Amino acid sequence: ARLDEFLGGIVQVYGPRMLRYKGVLWMDGADRKVVFQGVHQMMCSDIGGKWPEGEARGSKMVFIGKNIPKDIFIRGLEQCLV
Repeated sequence: ARLDEFLGGIVQVYGPRMLRYKGVLWMDGADRKVVFQGVHQMMCSDIGGKWPEGEARGSKMVFIGKNIPKDIFIRGLEQCLV
């Protein structure tokens, strides 16, 4: 819920400057990956495949944009950590 709110907020504010973004997320308690991607203000997410047995679980995100405030993104994402 916190991540949804954060991503929705930054897309609303910085969407025109966000050229591309995507990620694979590990949500606490979930056995499947969550995948998201977007261009400008268009963002979508979906449930991905199961985490393979023995694979390290974690989240990776990439944001490509023009003049987007890295510090705001990092602080906001850190507040979403469990």
